[in-house]
Amino acid sequence: MNKKTYMLTFVLLFSIVLSACQPDEGPINGDYSYGQNALVDSVEVILMESFPIQAQVIVTGNLPDGCTELHEITIERQGDQFILTINTRRPTGDVACTEALVPFEETVDVDIEGLEAGTYTVIAQDQEATFRLEVDNVLSDEGDGAEYAYGNNAKVEEINTEELESFPVQVRVTIEGNLPDGCTEIDEILTAREDDTFTIEIVTRRPTGDVACTMALVPFEETVDLDVEGLKAGTYTVVAQDKETTFILRADNVLPDDDEDYTYGQAATLEDMRINVMESFPVQVSVTLDGYLPDGCTEIHEINAVLVGETFDIDIVTRRPTGDIACTMAIVPFEETVKLDVEGLSAGTYQVVVSEMTETFTLDVDNAYP
Repeated sequence: MNKKTYMLTFVLLFSIVLSACQPDEGPINGDYSYGQNALVDSVEVILMESFPIQAQVIVTGNLPDGCTELHEITIERQGDQFILTINTRRPTGDVACTEALVPFEETVDVDIEGLEAGTYTVIAQDQEATFRLEVDNVLSDEGDGAEYAYGNNAKVEEINTEELESFPVQVRVTIEGNLPDGCTEIDEILTAREDDTFTIEIVTRRPTGDVACTMALVPFEETVDLDVEGLKAGTYTVVAQDKETTFILRADNVLPDDDEDYTYGQAATLEDMRINVMESFPVQVSVTLDGYLPDGCTEIHEINAVLVGETFDIDIVTRRPTGDIACTMAIVPFEETVKLDVEGLSAGTYQVVVSEMTETFTLDVDNAYP
């Protein structure tokens, strides 16, 4: 055999080997052979914490080679059994495939809504898993007269008050806590006032009968507006179960009955304050406030001083006529003196707070006649 024949034979063999090594591009015309060639190793049922309860099946196993793939997974219910079928497909024709097993894991939703309480089995080939529904897995229809047990089963963990910048002042209470389980819900929140104390009651409800519920605590946060319009200046307490907090109305929370309409607020800007202690007994104390108003129409309506503990909180309430009126836009300076009610106070140091300014004064002895 001459050299030319050797070369031709080598090229032919190389072409055959190269052709066999080309990657498989799958069937061009989309032809597949279908079957059930997956091998199931395990099945697991997961129940979701919800109501109605939801279920998923996790199935793991192997495909026989690199060309076989999962086509679809079907579930058929037969009595108290769910039969899971894994359908596979593989390209027809002469295709190159890896021969090693190919592992898979798939999650499938199982329709269990409306099932009665009981034990159910999921079967996939020779593998199976069971799950149990403790109660009928169906929601009660409120329109058909669902029944509830009512109570006070919310646990309050924290309450806070927020005073909105308006006049009359509005007060909002934020309540945080937990419900005992996934079936208990808040039905309504009631507020009642007796003197200077607001009491908040949380009414809960829970479906009666045998229902499935998550047992984990369910956190909640609710906001309630208090009816504080018309209240006098002072300190008020808000109580919810064993939690309480306070808020201060620095002025009577009622609009004056004037012939002219006004917008009320806190538009004064404070620049300085001085505390004046009179040489008398009982000692008298006043505060001088210097600042300015934003324009010629805004005026000081009233100045209120409220003692909370050892702090005097001073609030400057302004008012301005509503409607389309002509006003000078230049700032208007003011100086006001407020007398503090210090008679009867114990000896000690006291704070005076106005806006962001703070000053102190000291009573050397109890400020009361023996």
